Amino acid sequence: MYLNIKKQITIIISSLAIMITIGLSIDMYLTHKKIMEASNACYDRNGNPIVHKEGLISNWSFSCDGL
Repeated sequence: MYLNIKKQITIIISSLAIMITIGLSIDMYLTHKKIMEASNACYDRNGNPIVHKEGLISNWSFSCDGL
């Protein structure tokens, strides 16, 4: 009985870890895609994109210098 509960808890924790990892990966991909689109638009206007990452979590700031 005790082993069954321990096994269920392990499965739940593993599933949560996988879902969090997938969620973070999707967020990183979408953030990268948005930054690339903004950078390309900045270059198209002869600007210089400036991207700053703040903190460990994906907290980004973007500006287009030279416009």
